[in-house]
Amino acid sequence: MSVFPPMHHTVAISDIHLCELEPTDGLWMRYRQAPYSPDGEIAAMLDALRGEVRKGAGGSGELGAERDELTLVLNGDIFDLDAPRVIGNESVVHDLPRTAEHAVPAMEAILRDHPVFVAAVGRIVADGHTVVFVAGNHDIQLTLPEVREAVQRSVVDAAMHELATRDGGLPAGSTEELRAALAARVAFRAWFHRTHDGVIVEHGNQYDSYCCYRYPMAPFGRNRGEIQPTMGSLVSRLLVSRMGYFNPHVDSSFMLSGFGYLSHWTRYYLFSGRSLVLAFGVGALRTMIELVRRRDPSRRALRRADLAAATRETGAPFPAVVKHARLFARPAEDCLGRVARELWLDRLGLAAVGILAALACLCWMPGGLAAAALLAPTLLVAYECAVPKPTLDAVWQGVNQAARSVARAHGAKAVIFGHTHNPEGSWEGGVFFGNTGSWSAAFEDIACTQPVFEARPLVWLRSEDDAGPEAPLSGGLVMWKDERFQPWRADARPSVPRKAEVAKRPRPAALRPQATAALRS
Repeated sequence: MSVFPPMHHTVAISDIHLCELEPTDGLWMRYRQAPYSPDGEIAAMLDALRGEVRKGAGGSGELGAERDELTLVLNGDIFDLDAPRVIGNESVVHDLPRTAEHAVPAMEAILRDHPVFVAAVGRIVADGHTVVFVAGNHDIQLTLPEVREAVQRSVVDAAMHELATRDGGLPAGSTEELRAALAARVAFRAWFHRTHDGVIVEHGNQYDSYCCYRYPMAPFGRNRGEIQPTMGSLVSRLLVSRMGYFNPHVDSSFMLSGFGYLSHWTRYYLFSGRSLVLAFGVGALRTMIELVRRRDPSRRALRRADLAAATRETGAPFPAVVKHARLFARPAEDCLGRVARELWLDRLGLAAVGILAALACLCWMPGGLAAAALLAPTLLVAYECAVPKPTLDAVWQGVNQAARSVARAHGAKAVIFGHTHNPEGSWEGGVFFGNTGSWSAAFEDIACTQPVFEARPLVWLRSEDDAGPEAPLSGGLVMWKDERFQPWRADARPSVPRKAEVAKRPRPAALRPQATAALRS
């Protein structure tokens, strides 16, 4: 009998942003091309994780072997269904309805393009462990039963293949019973996951106005079969996807100086037949139009049904779920003035009004040329001073603060978010607060020769499996570097400025919506 008690391991990663692979080999959307996918890195980490768990709590190889349990939580934005589809061997920008009819083929195509990732997840399940997919703002379609079935089927197929290749082959018995047992180990959560030892895992987009849903369990608009688009989703599809010479996973790739944008346009767009300005202008305008057109006010009955559905799916007490939901940010469609400001539509409109007013002054008062010329810039300066806009740093602080409130609502011993791409981990008063950072294809340069990440983050918490809800937790933020797990270090942060750091300095306004909406993923 082992001297070590069996342990339960909760491991969370997020924000991989797997999408259909770009079929070309040029600089356009290079970050989406197969050679730059993080699949192999993730698979190596998951295989190492299986080995560590198999060693048991004592880490001695045999003691506790096969007794420890692992729950791998893929904490949102694992898939990116807002990225372009590949049709006829070409990446096609789209804003297809967010329905099962369109989401299932897109998800199946992503899974086919990333067999290494799927196989690695299948091996986790084949070992007898559990995998939980939590929906994020870019893979909110994981709330649809048809999409869940497609993902589950793919993972079970991979687990069956893994078992068939092991010594002894498939276990004796019915194949259908085995598939059902494997499928039971692949779970889905529309909003958050709650473990039996007091850990709450949630993507975190519900505290971000640009990426939150009014009803996260059933995020539909007026058409109950179609998911309501957020500002972040619309910006990603209608604006960011049309700018393939930027890497949407790296802020510094598009937060350039005025001269930097001019140089970027000259180098990549001048002779390409593509328009950077038109892509932004049309995308921003269409985003606003779609938000207004699809606006769907809150309804109390739907909200109550949503809370009840969350209780059933997670097992969390209904009063705790109610407190949790009160923390949500207001969707951007309820704050259209803020949307206009983020997309610079307000400034453009005010400038147009100022120019028209100046022309009118010149027509009616020819002698007032100087005053008329100053009218438009004066209006813009006055507006900027009177209506300040929140910094991106303030948005991230709001998300982080929400984690503390979520812990109080559930009496949780740990709360883990993703979404911000900023890895974090700290113990405060015996409660762990963490952020799973990102595993996306992030590179400092457009040619994808210099990876941003020196290390990849994951949150790894442990508790005694037999101790029940009162089991104390241990662990925290860990990094995967040099093909092994290591304690997280401050110097493991990306070598280029991240979101919270970039937000503190002046930024070119023209592309800031990308950072605040689509790149919050």
